[in-house]
Amino acid sequence: MFMRCQTQWRPGPNGMIGLDYGVVLQLCPLYDVEDQKAVLEDLQIMEGHALQLIAEAAEKQQKAAQRKGKR
Repeated sequence: MFMRCQTQWRPGPNGMIGLDYGVVLQLCPLYDVEDQKAVLEDLQIMEGHALQLIAEAAEKQQKAAQRKGKR
């Protein structure tokens, strides 16, 4: 389900803030998900990790831009 929702990220002023759970819940019946609660809990774990990776990549990019600007 995480891969099915990969285009359902909500953007915020400083980047992605999380998945659109409304869409996630709409997709569950379409894919015959029986335990929506378990799927949502699992998605939240993956979402949290993905957001951490996104934040780390953004920080790395920002630091590289700052170093480039100092040259």
